Amino acid sequence: MARVPGSRGQCLWARRASVAVSAALCLCAIALAGCGRGQDRDELARVNGKSLSVEEFYDSIPEHLLAVMSLGDQQESLETWVKTELFYQEGARRGIGRDDGVRRRLDEIEREMVTKECIERLMDEAEEITDEEAESYFAEHRNDYAIQVRLAHILVRSSAEAERGLDQIRSGTPFETVAAAISVDRTASLGGDLGYMRRGEMIHELEEAAFELKVGGVSDVIESSFGYHIIKVLDRHPGAGQPSYESKRAAVMNFLTSRRRRKVFDEWLARLEERATVVIDTAALRRAARERIEGGADAGFVDDGESSSADSSAAAQ
Repeated sequence: MARVPGSRGQCLWARRASVAVSAALCLCAIALAGCGRGQDRDELARVNGKSLSVEEFYDSIPEHLLAVMSLGDQQESLETWVKTELFYQEGARRGIGRDDGVRRRLDEIEREMVTKECIERLMDEAEEITDEEAESYFAEHRNDYAIQVRLAHILVRSSAEAERGLDQIRSGTPFETVAAAISVDRTASLGGDLGYMRRGEMIHELEEAAFELKVGGVSDVIESSFGYHIIKVLDRHPGAGQPSYESKRAAVMNFLTSRRRRKVFDEWLARLEERATVVIDTAALRRAARERIEGGADAGFVDDGESSSADSSAAAQ
């Protein structure tokens, strides 16, 4: 069944102010009672043999959107479901759902949704951080929460690109030059300069490296949910005063929770890899990639097995 509501409707709801939701829902129930003649009380709409119940309708709308939806928004959403169902049924009649390309896309969507849900459920297994743990950690790192470090940052999408960028930096290319050439972060045009930051103001994967490096130090490639990072410490100073635990509690909790969830993720991944039989044929990938080059499909391909000078040249383009 098509999901209700669509993206157009979501933008509309987000723009409209929240009203008396309970009154709107009462009005909705009254209005829809009139359209229910000749059909089940819980049925909001029917398209040929396909019906949409009240429960299905409201379950399909995220709570934060439902809270700002007027009666008009809800009616528009219901009408959108009807239109979508009409086209869905026509597409099914034409056999579009059996098309190989459509099946592949549906399989990809299912794979992504199941993977996301699995990871979220595994993350729920991580024990919550207690105040005692957070306060103990803060006491050991209180000075770090006063210190400010000025960071430069590179963000790319693949580990191979990050490693090539790091090789360039270690070979003498200025960090800011590499950042401007390859970083997809909004700071690329500034040479990756993030300015001064304290603990709790960055993702924990970067935070660990930032406070271990000396001024001028460059990290190894760091992986996070955003991609692959390289950071450089440009400056460091002690900051003013000593922060209290209460003022930094949220930052400490967020950092420790994120670190613990990452640990749970890594442990699960290791267990899954131990139980599984995994074969990765990089030679076959290289052959396929080269065949695509010869066919003109990807002129920008770089073979990581080639010389480092070739890699550096390609990364800088």
